[in-house]
Amino acid sequence: MKKAAIVLSICLCFNIKAQVGKMFPIMNGTSLDDKIINMPMKNNKFTIVAIAYHRGAEEDLKKWLNPLYNMFIVKNKDGSNFDMAEIYDVNFVFVPMISGFKMIAKDFKASTDKEFWPYIMDTEKTDIKEIQKELGATDNKIPYFYVLDKSGKIVHAEKGSFSEDKMDAIQEAVN
Repeated sequence: MKKAAIVLSICLCFNIKAQVGKMFPIMNGTSLDDKIINMPMKNNKFTIVAIAYHRGAEEDLKKWLNPLYNMFIVKNKDGSNFDMAEIYDVNFVFVPMISGFKMIAKDFKASTDKEFWPYIMDTEKTDIKEIQKELGATDNKIPYFYVLDKSGKIVHAEKGSFSEDKMDAIQEAVN
């Protein structure tokens, strides 16, 4: 039984990594500040995509969002010369592909800092199960993170709980 669990864990780990080298699936939607977002983006930048398929992924996702936001998005407002977001000129998109998101979108928006609104995408009529299948996302209760190159090809993937090693791997992928 223990061997079967180990084999299953290894297979699940490789499943998301198997997506590396493939094109990210086409998704269309709007940000919480009502701007159109089309994925993959065609603006000659790397893109970091965070996806949650279930509210059960929320706790792990929250641990990722601030480090990702601080590293890749926020521009230094304190006047100091060191600003990581200037080093990493990337797109960042969080996609809550949660069934029934439309019903909770208003509350979600009200409880989310306005600074995050441009980076949160409502996928509207996207087939969640099809996207999950294409991306090899097998566990609904963990978040998934993809780094796309400038053409929209997946060059790196992570999933689950935040760790410095995973964050370092994402940074390395956009270098």
